[in-house]
Amino acid sequence: MFPPFWGFPPVNPAMLQQMQQYVEQMQGRFDASFRALLALDPRVVAQTPADVVFRKNKLRLLHYRAVAPQVQPVPLLVVPSILTRYYALDLMPGQSMIEYLVGRGIDVYLLDWGPTGKEDRSTTFDQYVTTRLGQFVQQVREHAGGQPISLLGYSLGGTWAAIYSALFPEDIRNLVAIAAPINFHDDGVLSQWARKERFNVDLVVDTIGAMPAPLMQASFRMLKPTLTIAQQLALADTSGELDVVQDYLAMQSWLTDTTPWLGEAYRTYIKECYQENHLVQGKLVVAGRRVDLRSITCALLTVTAAKDQLCPPRSSAVLHDLASSTDKQLLELPGGHVSMVSGRKAINQLWPQLADWLIRQSA
Repeated sequence: MFPPFWGFPPVNPAMLQQMQQYVEQMQGRFDASFRALLALDPRVVAQTPADVVFRKNKLRLLHYRAVAPQVQPVPLLVVPSILTRYYALDLMPGQSMIEYLVGRGIDVYLLDWGPTGKEDRSTTFDQYVTTRLGQFVQQVREHAGGQPISLLGYSLGGTWAAIYSALFPEDIRNLVAIAAPINFHDDGVLSQWARKERFNVDLVVDTIGAMPAPLMQASFRMLKPTLTIAQQLALADTSGELDVVQDYLAMQSWLTDTTPWLGEAYRTYIKECYQENHLVQGKLVVAGRRVDLRSITCALLTVTAAKDQLCPPRSSAVLHDLASSTDKQLLELPGGHVSMVSGRKAINQLWPQLADWLIRQSA
């Protein structure tokens, strides 16, 4: 035994040797993984072939090229969150929800919000939901022959899709809301942080004009502080396996390529949703109209994730209860906010059930 030093207890030499061996093993694993990372192309995301069929300034409507012998007659418009880039749902071949749906014969369109910039500071919450989303819904309807469409929203995109479906039910035949915040006074940490007694959103918007992307990323990481370390250790455990390292690179590209929440839309979202919880109460007013989620009558699929830190299951599941749809399903899945749509488990859990549901609703 080594003698005590500066008050520390004696150290067993065998334990020291084991620790040294462990550190050397981890160093070797990290070296192999990082060498594999350096050899990969970080631009591997968004590889599913698509055509831009409509453009409005930086917003784009993508239409994915059919590959299945039979294409379903009801088109699907996918609405990602405005805070993440559009490829969040088309990460890479074999790890893409869009690719999977196209392969199953779904006629998929996607709204690419584009990167937010200073020119968006004055864009209101109402304009995002009714004007911008509404214009793209109409473009899909026109491109597909004028019929009502299926609308799928993920995360914040799901919240906006639900609002739109309540305001304009004649446009929507089927609604899918995946991890979509609806009840903002849930038991989640974000809900607590955003309360009016803790967060002065007016001060943020009036001072810097936005919620910066790095600050949002930091707040998301604080929801689960050990996640970054766990991801790094998991990467080391791969010992440089190319497919696993590629998955890691694509996922990190998604998580770090966020866009800021700008100006008036952010102010309204925090005040009306997080602080007043007006959406679930039927008191939210958009474009002069009160949003009543009970006005949703189309077929509805609500999807929650058991370990979702950003949108706890209770926050999103309430849509299933409020909607007046006679044909509705609540799909409760394991996993978190990201892994439910893009992780390895999603391939066998969410994607097949989602495609089956959309195909049934297209019949």
